[in-house]
Amino acid sequence: MWNRTRITNCLPIVCLLLTLWTKVSQSTGYFELQLISVENVNGELADGECCDGPRSPQDRRCTRDECDTYLKVCLKEYQMVVTTTGACTFGAGSTQVLGGNRFSLTTKNNLNKIDDAGKIVIPFQFAWLVSELL
Repeated sequence: MWNRTRITNCLPIVCLLLTLWTKVSQSTGYFELQLISVENVNGELADGECCDGPRSPQDRRCTRDECDTYLKVCLKEYQMVVTTTGACTFGAGSTQVLGGNRFSLTTKNNLNKIDDAGKIVIPFQFAWLVSELL
């Protein structure tokens, strides 16, 4: 049977175990990104190439069809120099094709209302990384 002395003697051990156990805390939630508008005046990809076809020989502009614009998000750990390669450590998401070289996702009747087509929601559940001070 548990008595007062036995509980008092075990209390410091229980507190120590709970302190050691709480080194890592769990986190759940979501990362949400909402695209409002896009303007790709030259109709170029990120690497400078035209979306569809070659450049015009006269003015060096992209001549063919507009770009098929979509949004892709990759959540990684902090990087001093950002790279577009490698694993998406904390999640990834993308939209469908949203439009061409220029478009806005606000509604014409209400400029404060934004179409959900440009929204990406990435749920996450992971333990926060802890660095110990010595």
